[in-house]
Amino acid sequence: MANHPIYSKDATVVLCTGADKFEALQNAIDQSGFIANLLSTWQASGKTKTEYKISIKPNIMTAATRESDSPTYTDPVMVEYLIAKMRDQGFEQFTVVEAENVYNYSYSGRRVGAVADMVGYSQQGYSVHSLTEDHVKFDYGGLLGMHVAGRVWLEADYRISFAKNKTHWQCYYTGTIKNLYGCLPMWDKMHYYHGSRRGANIEFSDAAVLSANCIPANFGFMDAWMSGDGLTGHVRDADPNPTHTIFASANIFAIDWVQGEKMQISPMSNFVIQKGHAMWGQIAITRVGDMTPWHPWTNVKPIFVKLMDIGEEWYKVSRFFSHTLAEAQDPRFTPTSTSLWYRTVHAALYRIDRLFTSGTSSQPSRAYDMPATVGAE
Repeated sequence: MANHPIYSKDATVVLCTGADKFEALQNAIDQSGFIANLLSTWQASGKTKTEYKISIKPNIMTAATRESDSPTYTDPVMVEYLIAKMRDQGFEQFTVVEAENVYNYSYSGRRVGAVADMVGYSQQGYSVHSLTEDHVKFDYGGLLGMHVAGRVWLEADYRISFAKNKTHWQCYYTGTIKNLYGCLPMWDKMHYYHGSRRGANIEFSDAAVLSANCIPANFGFMDAWMSGDGLTGHVRDADPNPTHTIFASANIFAIDWVQGEKMQISPMSNFVIQKGHAMWGQIAITRVGDMTPWHPWTNVKPIFVKLMDIGEEWYKVSRFFSHTLAEAQDPRFTPTSTSLWYRTVHAALYRIDRLFTSGTSSQPSRAYDMPATVGAE
């Protein structure tokens, strides 16, 4: 177990709500001590503010089309708002980073710059950078070992994970740690980070935690203004949830723990949290804000998570599901296959969603105690 300088520390997570998303984000910035954290980290670097490199990793590449207040990708206007607040402090070098993903199975032309442009990143006062197109060798240790890392993310002086709040069939829900899994440059993540395909039996949760551990985020935000739930909440939600919350903390491990509590899921059920706890140990979390559980809210049933965990050991199975679950795209991205089979299965998924999901209750939320010993509850 590592004594990580960020993730092994006790932490405060703030949850800010309201009627206006910019007001909620500003409150999260203020109440979490974000600016003080940024300034103290900068002062320790010995660099000038103009030299200091800041990188933000939002969720971009799950976007299929441009939406107002999307439930599936981080709101670009919130990212730009955060950059503006850092620019007010005198910083000048900002990069928004992302890597390509398994949507490449299904659609062509999905470069990071093209998707970022589609969803509305203006690149005014910052740049968008593809970690897939610019990476270097890097030793993560553990099951990842010698692999590759995005150069700009690796070289940043200050890193921010700005994730999207949503369910996920791989691990119940996806948060700020799994958002950093998206920094791993190779787009065919089912090949590189699932099962026995790199000489080791690696799982996506191993890759996510090793990525976060070795190239850590100094701060985390969670866009839970509009959230995706249900079986396919990570890629599409026809009936999104106006959860109207922004999370913020200097410890992304703590954010993801509290995120699970809001969904009425034991955080230790999440494979990423399990691996994070094994790596970083027990911490105490102070929760500041409304901890009322989200309701209505639909979680993925354990049986489906277990089935997918088994199925992902076979590349052809995991590739099939990634292709099948691929959402219809903006016209600038053309399908790699228009077969009747994929179109039929895609349509059927909308009808079987209820078989593998369950709703939450309106009862008060409980805070889950983090176990003192390594292992799941």
